[in-house]
Amino acid sequence: MMETKNKAKQLFHRLPSRLKFGIMQYVVMNLFLVVLNYATSPQCWWAGWVALGWGLSLLLKLISWYYISDNEEEK
Repeated sequence: MMETKNKAKQLFHRLPSRLKFGIMQYVVMNLFLVVLNYATSPQCWWAGWVALGWGLSLLLKLISWYYISDNEEEK
């Protein structure tokens, strides 16, 4: 369990600053959208769709970065 946490920390420190900024932007903006959604129309949770689409995009960027950086290190 401790080894997994250390690997996650190492991976986070290896991330380029643009991906770190993207993750922070995702978290802050989605928190804002959830609050806005709750305040304006709590019966329809549209903020979940925004988080899902944006999260999928961010996940694909992270996966792409991870595999490209691994391939460059092997060369």
